Amino acid sequence: MSRQLGRVVSQILNRYFGEIVEKVGNDLFMYGCKPMGMIIKSTGLPRTQVIESLRTLLKFDLATFEAKDVIVDYKLQPENILLLIRYPRYLLQMKTKYGSEAEMLVEELLQQASCTATVLIVSVMNKYKDDKEKNLNIVKLKDTFISLATAGYIQQAPVAEINNEIPVLVPVATIVPDLDVRELINAMNSNLNNVSDNIYWKVNYDRFHLDFRDEVMIKAVTRRIDDNAGELLKLMLEQMYLSSSSWASDSSPVPLTDLKDGCQRIGENMKNHVEQYLRVIEESTGFIRRTGDAGGGQYSVRIQHALIQLVEAVCDHTVTERLGGKAARIFRLIRSKKYLEEDDIQKNAMLPNKECKELTYKLLEEHFISVQPMRKTASAGGMAKAIYLYHVKLHDVAHVVRDMCYRSLHNVMSVSRHRRVLNARLLEKKRRVRTIVHGMRLRGEPQQNIDDVLDTLTPPEVTSAAEAERRLSTLAASELHLDRALFILTSYFTYQR
Repeated sequence: MSRQLGRVVSQILNRYFGEIVEKVGNDLFMYGCKPMGMIIKSTGLPRTQVIESLRTLLKFDLATFEAKDVIVDYKLQPENILLLIRYPRYLLQMKTKYGSEAEMLVEELLQQASCTATVLIVSVMNKYKDDKEKNLNIVKLKDTFISLATAGYIQQAPVAEINNEIPVLVPVATIVPDLDVRELINAMNSNLNNVSDNIYWKVNYDRFHLDFRDEVMIKAVTRRIDDNAGELLKLMLEQMYLSSSSWASDSSPVPLTDLKDGCQRIGENMKNHVEQYLRVIEESTGFIRRTGDAGGGQYSVRIQHALIQLVEAVCDHTVTERLGGKAARIFRLIRSKKYLEEDDIQKNAMLPNKECKELTYKLLEEHFISVQPMRKTASAGGMAKAIYLYHVKLHDVAHVVRDMCYRSLHNVMSVSRHRRVLNARLLEKKRRVRTIVHGMRLRGEPQQNIDDVLDTLTPPEVTSAAEAERRLSTLAASELHLDRALFILTSYFTYQR
């Protein structure tokens, strides 16, 4: 685990859980597995605060525990902590695919980490029952919950089993529940503590990540070719889930006849040009390949190869932003030619010798390229001469780019935190005014009264608050952009293990 990752983890824990949990998390990140007594000693925190912090980390799957005889060791899960900044993407995905009801259910489940179906639905109803714009009803929420469970976006939480007085979490298969609307209505009118439902649910992040992976691949093909090619790849990915493992490196072959049948929803014109589109996708991106001739031809999706192509694009973009377009040209040249001598780089890059050497050494200094010395066979009576071959180790470069993303993410979050502290009073005042005005409009109060409340914010305060919100919005967008790059890199490393 890199130092940059530790800094990002620290920032995320501080943002969402406060300084005490951040201190415990930093201690676990630095030392790995530790029992509670060692955590208390190294952090200097009271026992009750350490217990509460560990309880929070375990509740949100940000840490795990392992029993060794009578000692229980706790271990941080940095990869799960990074998912906290991906929550807005999860909610947007739900709103896009299933509507606002699914968004509210997933948001509530993310906030509670895990809860029963009854508690989840009733909590959402109670939270938004006075909001006329949402227009919620409990039947629609129940149907949406069943749809999410059926699609795998939410799953049953592991069940605790006692082993030698120490609980062990055992995964269980998800069974779609049969919820009774009358019981849900009775739960709304009574105390939730008396609910008999004892099956807990949690968000299935892996299902969301499959959607994100498919979306990245489809967008890449759409940008490279056109919308029809993107729809064809989407169809092939849907066929993949029927016959292959979701995270398989290559999908099972799909007959051309099945693809033609599926293309009827895209359009009759598309059905007549399926073979041409398949050939173009295979030659221009390599995301698919022809694997046989049976059934008019069989094609499979190359997930691992697609991720390699996407990581190469991320690395190219990083080099361009850091060292410029000419350096990116040299980087792509070396990667495409596999191994190149320095003289060959200067000939093929079409750059002045001095500038080409300088950029090559900068790429070498930043660890974007590597050098391999090779010694030529010595001639009779002569000295053996060494040549130096430049090449790209994509796996190592991906690690370098990931560390850069961690560092950039830490910087963005630090600036965002500073600006929030700097404008805390102003933003809180604007939030209170906005809340009061919203309540007044729901109650139907006169516009004059609403204007009087709005006038409590002076014009300079309105301008300053708008500027602060604009900057914070830009920083939040930067976080999501970095998270997209990290997602591609993480998916790539998953297949390299």
